[in-house]
Amino acid sequence: MPTGVFLALSNRMSDADDAEFNRWYDDVHAQEVLQIPGVKSCRRFRVASDQVLPLDPTTSRQYLALYEVETEDWASLATEFMTRFGDGRITLRPDLMELDPMVLTLAYEELPGS
Repeated sequence: MPTGVFLALSNRMSDADDAEFNRWYDDVHAQEVLQIPGVKSCRRFRVASDQVLPLDPTTSRQYLALYEVETEDWASLATEFMTRFGDGRITLRPDLMELDPMVLTLAYEELPGS
């Protein structure tokens, strides 16, 4: 089965506590995403203080969640994400997570032979 990654780049609300944001993301949000069939793991990262090229402050996000996925049908995976957001099985905390600008999400398929 093809593998790939789903990336979610986000910011905490400026007045939200960093530890509380990360605790919620790890213990609640990521665990809800991991319940989606095909989502195998989650690793999280914070932007490093030093970059190869300067960050664009208008588009940069401080946090990255990298979900490893196994799927043959990216459209169905995307639909499942949206269904779970819609029915509350994946929660958002606007008091902790910045939603304007919205979380940036990207899905990448693994190249054959990689």
